Amino acid sequence: MRLEHYEILYILPMSYTAEEVKPINQKVAELIKTNGGTITKEQDLDKQKFAYPIKNQSHGYYFLYEFDLPTDKLLGLNRILQLTNEVLRFIVVKKQIKSEEQLQEQARIQEKIAKKREKVKTEEAKVEKVAKEKTKVKISLEDLDKKLDEILDETKEIL
Repeated sequence: MRLEHYEILYILPMSYTAEEVKPINQKVAELIKTNGGTITKEQDLDKQKFAYPIKNQSHGYYFLYEFDLPTDKLLGLNRILQLTNEVLRFIVVKKQIKSEEQLQEQARIQEKIAKKREKVKTEEAKVEKVAKEKTKVKISLEDLDKKLDEILDETKEIL
């Protein structure tokens, strides 16, 4: 019996209240535990809009569990979850456990991405500022044209 590390993402419909969702989460956790699994991480991913309607629902509660489970028990867990009416959709994937070096590399990459995003935001702000300045210049040129027209009208009256 070999243990593997898995991740499950499942969606519950918005027709349930936040209080009604808690027992369903406990039910899913118990399903994992009764099949010989050990939950290592739980994460509530909050309410999100679906890309397309699922069973006449447009929003749902997303939840993520990471767990260790014997490989021979995974098929049974999948079948039970398919028969669970409260769960709209779910996916179970095998997940590689990352070493400390891999986690550090991932953090370094995330930091690099964050810096690039910040640089892009700064550039966008500069472009927006220049666009606003150009708009101001256009407005002041229009005002200038009006003033010139007034001056020309006054000089025609004098002549």
